[in-house]
Amino acid sequence: MNIIPLIILFCIAFALQYLLTFLQMRSFMSSYRELRQKGRVAIGKARGAFRAGAIAMFAIDGSGTILEGNYMQGVTVFARVRSLRGFEGMDVGALQRKDCERRHLAKPITKAVLEASSNYRILMSGGELTEEPAPLVRAASALKRLALPRTEL
Repeated sequence: MNIIPLIILFCIAFALQYLLTFLQMRSFMSSYRELRQKGRVAIGKARGAFRAGAIAMFAIDGSGTILEGNYMQGVTVFARVRSLRGFEGMDVGALQRKDCERRHLAKPITKAVLEASSNYRILMSGGELTEEPAPLVRAASALKRLALPRTEL
């Protein structure tokens, strides 16, 4: 069997993945820049290992009132930024699950919106944000705990 065609196919797939990721990040950064021109931006994310993740962004004024919102949801690099309507005029720090349920948002978007609200409250109270480990990092840590004897931990 000739392995050269497989290597070429792998290289083409890698280049395509890189290009699509670049286009997705450019779309995200363009949306972020537009929101940033309107004021500060509160961002929240919901990670998904094998399901759709989401990012929610809100442009807010000096008192925390939402001016505009955007979100990106999906599993693949084909996810694009979309407008998140219905939160305009609300206080970002006071958002609750029922506000998202009224707008019939998907669970990942709801989680991202609530994290944006939480992040805003933490930063406004002078705290620091902590990064939750990615799903694969959590899985690797769990396997490591199972494999290592208790004395090595």
